[in-house]
Amino acid sequence: MTNLRTDLTTKKYRCIGVGVVWDRDRQHILIDRRLPEGELAGYWEFPGGKIERHETAAECIKRELQEELAIDVEVGDHLITVDFEYETLRVSLIVHHCTHISGEPQAIACSEIRWVTVDELDTYQLPAANYQIVQALKE
Repeated sequence: MTNLRTDLTTKKYRCIGVGVVWDRDRQHILIDRRLPEGELAGYWEFPGGKIERHETAAECIKRELQEELAIDVEVGDHLITVDFEYETLRVSLIVHHCTHISGEPQAIACSEIRWVTVDELDTYQLPAANYQIVQALKE
């Protein structure tokens, strides 16, 4: 039998700032496809990254989207926080609505980028934790 305490201490933990990036008309959301290697390879996701010790979630989202997609966003309201456990990883996704301000999105740290509607999100393979974000967007 597995010791729960051991499982909790051996799983990696990440606190991640996530941006639901809307176009100016608030009709489409930007998603990106993870690189073909690494954790959750090839899955589509909402862009973001690991929150550094000195950052707020909003600061992290702004920085990560600039570094990974070469875009500037205005970070808006908090949408949802998702705590989720994968087999080898625990994550907290701190999700904010964002508005695309400038820059043409580029696939710097991903393999592909798409602008999609909320309804189209169901046709993309997302990491399990992201489905709670999709549900929050539909409510």
